[in-house]
Amino acid sequence: MIQRAMTVEDAVMTDSRVLQKLNNLGINYDFVAAEKLEVVLKENGIDFDFFVKQIEGEQDFEGIEQIKTWSKREIIKYIIREIHPFEINLIEKLDKELRELIHDHYLENGEQLFTIYETLLLIKAELVHHFSKEEIEFEEFLSDDNVDFSSLIAEHEKTIGLFDRIKYLSHDFSLKANYEKIKDVNEDLFKLDNDMRRHIYIENEFLFKNQE
Repeated sequence: MIQRAMTVEDAVMTDSRVLQKLNNLGINYDFVAAEKLEVVLKENGIDFDFFVKQIEGEQDFEGIEQIKTWSKREIIKYIIREIHPFEINLIEKLDKELRELIHDHYLENGEQLFTIYETLLLIKAELVHHFSKEEIEFEEFLSDDNVDFSSLIAEHEKTIGLFDRIKYLSHDFSLKANYEKIKDVNEDLFKLDNDMRRHIYIENEFLFKNQE
């Protein structure tokens, strides 16, 4: 586990993904190896806890072992009643946050923020359509109708592509700026990305595969 008091070198020795993450952020390991990781991150406008969560949370989807034991009805109920509303609410929150940042800081890095915002709007439109379609097809699935999920699977791939684009544009959800609101955007983008990938994993693994 990465500790707050570790040097960069110690953190890399503990988890090699730290080095790759630092490289992605444009931080040269050779120049900072002996410094405290927390200090290096702070100097680059990155919250330590958020950084560690990104490193240690990769490919670790919460609650999967429990979901494996659920019936298809329980999984669908969970997706429709909990996952869909959570993700829509988070997108609306990000929509507001990004519009405010673009308005207040356009001269500093407005072009980057606007490109991210445009991609978020594409995701928003895609998910509103996708969620409505899912709710119809899942209802048919519960009635034991023969449902073809190929179009939903294709939409999953498109959505992941859009999230990959935001991840790239935001430098792995680590936008740098000297104003506090950017921290909220970084954290919410990461949270939405992680939840959506978890959402897609649950459907692909526990609903669509069982249909084959």
